Amino acid sequence: MDLQLDALQIEDFYNLISHSKLHPPGQDLVGPPTPLCCPVQTPQEASTRLAFHFAKQRARFLGDPTVRYMKVVDRGRSNSIISIARWHYYPQGYKFESEIHWETHDLPNSNVPVESHDQGQAPTQEQAQQIPKDFNIPLHNHILRTRDRARASWIPANEPCWILMHMVTHPSHRGKGAAGMLIQWGIEQAEKDRVPAYLEAGVMGRPIYERHGFVQVGEPLKVNLEGYGGVGTFVMCTMAYVPKWKGARREV
Repeated sequence: MDLQLDALQIEDFYNLISHSKLHPPGQDLVGPPTPLCCPVQTPQEASTRLAFHFAKQRARFLGDPTVRYMKVVDRGRSNSIISIARWHYYPQGYKFESEIHWETHDLPNSNVPVESHDQGQAPTQEQAQQIPKDFNIPLHNHILRTRDRARASWIPANEPCWILMHMVTHPSHRGKGAAGMLIQWGIEQAEKDRVPAYLEAGVMGRPIYERHGFVQVGEPLKVNLEGYGGVGTFVMCTMAYVPKWKGARREV
């Protein structure tokens, strides 16, 4: 397989939305927790979810100065995008209050955010019309707000860092090296900037990060889904990479 790592371009978002026409419903590059909060069964549902998801990502690409989107393409398949990652660089450290609005959604046709502390703008009329009808937005926001607020308990405040917030590989290309390329890119940035890198990973995804030098920090983060239309617990591993230049790793 001939894979190539490159920066995601603005025109790539339209390419990513078109995946609903090329693959079965749900086999696309929409990352968690959206698939949990908005399952799809038909091509139309998949198309609507993709359009909504990547409209938000496109807005972040254009407006968030911390973001670095990367992609892996399969040059043997017409340069099709098979994996994407969204890394962030925070030179002054991550700050929940100023960053969380990028992650959450507001309910349509309302000037009141889903949660009272959301700082994002309400969707435009066009965006509201495209919100998938079965998208459990309160559950989505609950998971991401809990995840991001918890960073204060395990990521040092006011210290520069890189954070991997989003990475997904197309199901048909998993286990072929694309994710490793995206992880390694972030590690190289952390080494160059001499700062740590952090991420939250699903339990199943933890081994690949460990192979690249990430270690678990404390206990996994457990998000109770009860009361938001969900069932059970959403578990994430909080992980850190400490640049080699620091010598002996700090205890985590």
